[in-house]
Amino acid sequence: MARNQRIFYACQAVSIVGRGATPSAASIVKGLQSVGMSSTFTLDQVFEMGQIEIYENIEEVADIEVTLEKVLDGEKLIFDLASNGACKTDVVAATKERCDVYVAVFDDGLSHATGVPRNVCFNSGMYTSSVAYNYSVDGSATESVTLVGNDRFWNADTAGVIGSTPTSQWTSAANITAAFDGTDTPVSGVVRRVDVDVVGSTLPDILKRQGGDDASTEAGLSSNAHIQSIAVSTDFGQENIQELGRFGPYHRYATFPVEVTCDFEIIATSGDLINVSGAAPNLVNHELVIKDTAGTVINLGNKNKLSSVSYSGGDTGGGNATVSYSFSNFNVLTVQGGGA
Repeated sequence: MARNQRIFYACQAVSIVGRGATPSAASIVKGLQSVGMSSTFTLDQVFEMGQIEIYENIEEVADIEVTLEKVLDGEKLIFDLASNGACKTDVVAATKERCDVYVAVFDDGLSHATGVPRNVCFNSGMYTSSVAYNYSVDGSATESVTLVGNDRFWNADTAGVIGSTPTSQWTSAANITAAFDGTDTPVSGVVRRVDVDVVGSTLPDILKRQGGDDASTEAGLSSNAHIQSIAVSTDFGQENIQELGRFGPYHRYATFPVEVTCDFEIIATSGDLINVSGAAPNLVNHELVIKDTAGTVINLGNKNKLSSVSYSGGDTGGGNATVSYSFSNFNVLTVQGGGA
């Protein structure tokens, strides 16, 4: 077998499975656009009186990270796979679930990732650290997820977590080698701007006022709201819990309360339409539910408040005026999709 000269998209695949399970065709991330991995080694320096040289350079537990981004396409969501489905109902349970992430590298002479991989990176006991969903008038809708942990093994499971090599674990699952055969297509089609169901979503009225009284039937699913982008994100801030007598952490936990933000950018036709009084409170709670035609439902509950609004553009450079509205809540985010 000739050696690889490079790694590119056709010779990589990623599988996310519940802790201790075996990868299968169902656990492969479909529609994946990018994968990134990093390892951070923390060193604690100890010096002593009497010499300039270091006394000891002490290694602390390492932190590993895997960042994945996929298009929204009706296939299983990364958050769904990583949380074993808990993201559909409860954000606290979703942050506590652990998963294993396998990144397989295949022969760079293959047209699709199949057979026995050259190398497999096994990321063990990973927690969801952050999630983000983005819809825009340009390009495809995406999901981005960052997973964090402390154990990573290339090809050899030195800690005996899975009891075999990551390569054999990948190839032993039924049908996993046939997951990519050159005929793969998305379940519902990749979500683009026309597939965002503004009418079916639950949005603050202020977002729809830009269209005024325009009831044109040509609006389709847009409701004439002139929305340019929607961005939902949260960071769970997973932290280690240490104990005496053990090198590694015995648990990770999300640092609740966590803020969940939702940002909208809209083409302005009437200004931002937000009144601000210094004599009385200005804000009310809003329900936010974002839907698309691929079956994705992002529910942010009914206690979202406007945190900022900005009006810009429309200058002599010829650009259009836009309004950006930012809403936030705490601890409420459920996500369904991918046939769920």
